[in-house]
Amino acid sequence: MKTTLLFSLLLASASLSHANPEIATIIAQEYGAATSLGIVLLQSPPSAIDPVQWAVYARDPFRPGELVRAALSAGPSGWAPQPAGAGSTLLTRVPPQVIDFNRIKFRSSDALKVAQQSAMLAKVNFVTASYQLAADATTGAPQWGLALNGTDGDELGFIVVSAETGAVIHQQWGDGLADDVPGSRAPNSKGEKAADDVRRAARNAWQWTGDTGLEVGHFFKRLFKSGN
Repeated sequence: MKTTLLFSLLLASASLSHANPEIATIIAQEYGAATSLGIVLLQSPPSAIDPVQWAVYARDPFRPGELVRAALSAGPSGWAPQPAGAGSTLLTRVPPQVIDFNRIKFRSSDALKVAQQSAMLAKVNFVTASYQLAADATTGAPQWGLALNGTDGDELGFIVVSAETGAVIHQQWGDGLADDVPGSRAPNSKGEKAADDVRRAARNAWQWTGDTGLEVGHFFKRLFKSGN
């Protein structure tokens, strides 16, 4: 009993300070291993610090082709998970691979430091970051996608950081994010247009959320629990 209590306290402390790989453990404890092994996406709202809220999307272990979603919020005693929807329309696009949390070596706080260094070199000042974690469609490697926002909430930059190595995989700043914005600079050559297309495709690849047709209620709490 004492060992179990100590483990729980250590887990709560670790998960509050850096809740990335531990998220899978928290989801498994609350909703079952089948759900935690099917996690495809983590998202956080804009935050000036390491996120204290996460949305966790996982494949529904009982209904193929559908998703379940849990919300994690930081509290005094640890992370509190709550069911936050299920169905086939939670996301307009679903990441094709599940996240292997054992491969995560660089957490959200580490990814933010990388983003800050890159932003400094790009001479961009951002105040908040929105985090996403998903697996590369080809290699399955976990990657962080950070949208970097200014004081007015506009996106000033976007960066993709490997959660395994901390390497910058992709970054866009300023005009590279513009998409049919009045006054934005038009490409001067086919080469520039091709480069713009690549940048847009890289940014659009991280547009997952649809959030329509949610089904929320105690039914899903029971559904999650039935997988334990």
